[in-house]
Amino acid sequence: MSAVSHRPRRRRGHQFPGVVRVTVPMPCTANERIDHTSRIGEVTGSQRLDRTMSESSNGLGLRNIILCAGLSAGAWFFFRHFEISGLDQLSLSPKSGEYEASSDGPLAGHLDQWPSRSMMPAQASLSTGGDPPRVSPASLSGSHRSLAANGNLRIASWALGGFGPEKFRNPEVIGRLTSIVQEFDLIALQQLRASERDLMPQWIEQLNRGGRRYEYLITDPSHDGGDQMGFLYDSQQIVTDRTQLYRVADPERRLTHPPMVGWFRAAGVDPKLAWTFTLVNVHIELPRARQEIGELPAILSAISADGRGEDDIVVAGLLQADDVYLNATLAAQGFVTALKGTHTDIFARHQTSNLLTHRGKTTEAIGRAGVIDFLRLHNLSLSDAEQLSPYLPVHAEFSRLEGGPR
Repeated sequence: MSAVSHRPRRRRGHQFPGVVRVTVPMPCTANERIDHTSRIGEVTGSQRLDRTMSESSNGLGLRNIILCAGLSAGAWFFFRHFEISGLDQLSLSPKSGEYEASSDGPLAGHLDQWPSRSMMPAQASLSTGGDPPRVSPASLSGSHRSLAANGNLRIASWALGGFGPEKFRNPEVIGRLTSIVQEFDLIALQQLRASERDLMPQWIEQLNRGGRRYEYLITDPSHDGGDQMGFLYDSQQIVTDRTQLYRVADPERRLTHPPMVGWFRAAGVDPKLAWTFTLVNVHIELPRARQEIGELPAILSAISADGRGEDDIVVAGLLQADDVYLNATLAAQGFVTALKGTHTDIFARHQTSNLLTHRGKTTEAIGRAGVIDFLRLHNLSLSDAEQLSPYLPVHAEFSRLEGGPR
């Protein structure tokens, strides 16, 4: 890890030089995803179920009672593990999105594994002062204690599908959104429409009921056609320097939404030992996905050279591409995806969101990542789930200590 001995300088905007402009981008229609995997666990082919039952002339007896019990158990198993698609031709496929359980909290059964990284000793960290009281795992309360029992940080990303006044004023929707966000220490949000001045403060008030201390950072609604990006973070777990917040300068408008860049430090440990990192919030529009993903290598190079001396860069966002495409695009830069082979939409069709870290530099990555499938977690219909978002939140786990576990 590179030594950081000075406070980062404030940067108002950063251009990414040296980018070759693509004059004839490959087409990508609104119905096309950059997707190299079919639906996870999908089974094709038609199956026709024909059952015939005959009753014995002896009437209802013990045999019929046992038969009914068996049919009930079989029906429960069928609908628990399979879903039916198609009307003219029946096809059965196992329900996907069931990940290997590795915690006893609300995320149990919803975690996916990603390759662990080798650990390097820490050399330096950055201190900005004003650190909140140190928090031991035992002092964390509620569901958050089950998530952070090992003292690690959970960083997430979630595209909210146009979060604005309508969703906030729906008690069921805002209640579920709040409970899901509270599972994370820091979350990058996309597709916000929070132009009303009091909308985010009111949501923060709900998030902090029960003793949490969430704060937010959000982009100007006058840009990007009203679509905003933001960060929500629990200030008991994460410290930020607001003067280091900026958006990548894009004078040639190669990107629909210029990335939002923030600097953060883990709280709850000695500031001299705490992990510091840059979080890059990315929102890529589907029709321009191939072109905009092609700009990511130059963007990440510009961010790493922005003069702040921070070597740990975490990318989170709505990337509109799967891990195969992203890993191939960013292989030369050393970035790898946290999620692999996992759908991240409520329809279980596509991998659209992810987190990326540098394979060699960000040794604080623990090697655990996953998706919260709130549709199944809350037993929602597709229409009810879509009121929250058509996308699932994705997350990864990181050590609080610079360089990783000691």
